[in-house]
Amino acid sequence: MANRRTVLIVDDEESILQSLQRIFELSGDFEVITAQNVEEAWKAISNTLPDLIISDIAMPEVDGIEFCKMIRNNEITRNLPFIFLTAKSERLLEGIKAGGDDFILKPFNLDEVMAKIEAIFRRIKNTRELVVQLKGTLEDYSLDDILQLCHEKSITGAIILYNQGEMGKIMVEKGEIKDIFYSDFSPTRALDNLRMWNSGLFVIRPIDIGLKPELIKRKTPKPSSPKLNELIPVVEETLWWVGHRDIDQHLQVNSFIRVFDSGEKKINFQFYAGSDIYFDQHKEKIVSLLGSLSHVHVLALTSSSPELTLNFQKIQEANKKLIYLTSRQILAYLKPLGINPRYVKPTDRLKNDILKLATDHSLQIIKVPFSPELESFMIYDLQTRILFSGILFSSFIDVAQASRLYALEEDWDVVRKFHQANIPTGNVLKYAIDQVKKLTPAPLIIAPQFGLIWRGLTVSQFLERIYYLETGADLMVNQNSFSQVNKIIEACNQLIVHVQQLFPFSWIEGKMRQDPFLMARCELGNEKISKIFGNPEQFFERFLANLMRGEDDHIAGQIQIFANKIAREHELVDVLQESNSNNGMNEFFRNV
Repeated sequence: MANRRTVLIVDDEESILQSLQRIFELSGDFEVITAQNVEEAWKAISNTLPDLIISDIAMPEVDGIEFCKMIRNNEITRNLPFIFLTAKSERLLEGIKAGGDDFILKPFNLDEVMAKIEAIFRRIKNTRELVVQLKGTLEDYSLDDILQLCHEKSITGAIILYNQGEMGKIMVEKGEIKDIFYSDFSPTRALDNLRMWNSGLFVIRPIDIGLKPELIKRKTPKPSSPKLNELIPVVEETLWWVGHRDIDQHLQVNSFIRVFDSGEKKINFQFYAGSDIYFDQHKEKIVSLLGSLSHVHVLALTSSSPELTLNFQKIQEANKKLIYLTSRQILAYLKPLGINPRYVKPTDRLKNDILKLATDHSLQIIKVPFSPELESFMIYDLQTRILFSGILFSSFIDVAQASRLYALEEDWDVVRKFHQANIPTGNVLKYAIDQVKKLTPAPLIIAPQFGLIWRGLTVSQFLERIYYLETGADLMVNQNSFSQVNKIIEACNQLIVHVQQLFPFSWIEGKMRQDPFLMARCELGNEKISKIFGNPEQFFERFLANLMRGEDDHIAGQIQIFANKIAREHELVDVLQESNSNNGMNEFFRNV
């Protein structure tokens, strides 16, 4: 079983998928993954890197030739064998030019298919370039495991890592790291960030041949990585997570130590005091990092809530000259609890809202009133481009996030629920995001007081959605509005059922995820819309416009017919008048 190869078959005809699947599985030498379109295929590749791809040429949306080009242009997949499947021979030359290795003409028979496959793998075995690469998932092998293997086997080549649309590359020579590429980070910072990835794919692409995939067979179980209640570096060795996670309470209380070091002067700066309930856990990490609690020099307090700030008393006991960065309002609340006003740096007295440190580093203060407190503020570290956002941009956690520090696209619901429960109105979020958009350079990482840290694509993706979110008082609707919301949910779900005659639900979901307004205003579950939040106006027509967007007249026309029928049944005809014209549809997407 260990030597079975994985084949990905992509075809929009179910009968073709089933026929090829039977052929491969009956041979006993292959595991088979199937997909009916390119979007499904990429999702499959993100989970399991195949040894071979067989793809139809004629498919809706993205055809097989474009898919092959995508495969060849991706560092992780560029060397995968690719066979075209087609009933017509006219485009075969175009397919081979795009990077295809061979083709199978429909109708096909078992002997022809197996002969083509055997020839492909025979060519791979004899080539001087190692196309059959060492590969696996980061759930099974940590980056440290991979680097250890390269060291033990004295590998020269490249390690490619892929996770949620982001890619990192590590060059090794005889097992030693020579260079690291990830985002625009320095090599040290890139390595620390890549070490945090515990999901995604990796490929070891050696220059020298003779290595076998069996080399990475694991003999002992891999421990969970990372351990979320241990000391964890966030960026290089200048910022560390010293928070605590309580899965039972669906809560992660974040606290960070940032070490500002000019060579001549060092400042240990703590962002967020952490919860006094978990003080011992916070203290253990801080002592492990700094040697003593007394080595915390500055503490930023972005909340007046006692349960999130009382740790300052114990840190102040260890360091009588502890300096505080906070607002006047928060100081007024905490002064009776023992905070020493002599050592407070008020955020409202900073010139141009910039705090200049003795190490020549600068922090920018961003005032965000009512988020949720009157004098709430965020802190932007201009050097590392990390935004410490306080309560804003926080999230709940559950078992799905049990071993992760960073947010993924799939975590949107826990982000949305946190803001709906804790922010008084969506206007607060709009104002805050407008301030974030003004930051230059733009933040790379958002580190909130609760929950998962944002980085990479999730920063822009989640900010766009939160901009349209309705929270707190916005969600208070009268009884008539409830009936209207339920009517629109039912209409949308009927449209989903009809559109599934043309496309799978993953296609519908993908269309919705392209529009931050829709993702901010609804909840998906069991292949339907389960909730719509706040004012339901424009939701149905915007949903329809998204489904039709970018489609040819034939597909768009079919979807429009479904929608018109449903609109009449639910008395939503007036609502559809705007979306029946191109001008109306463009209006929905002018600012998206």
